[in-house]
Amino acid sequence: METLVLTVHILIALALIGVVLLQRSEGGGLGIGGGGGG
Repeated sequence: METLVLTVHILIALALIGVVLLQRSEGGGLGIGGGGGG
């Protein structure tokens, strides 16, 4: 059970990192603040 939770946690963390990197590349660095939606 702990292995499953750990695996899911790692996958979510990697997904969040990927989203942040994509937002930074698209928004020019302010994607983390959420101000690059236009």
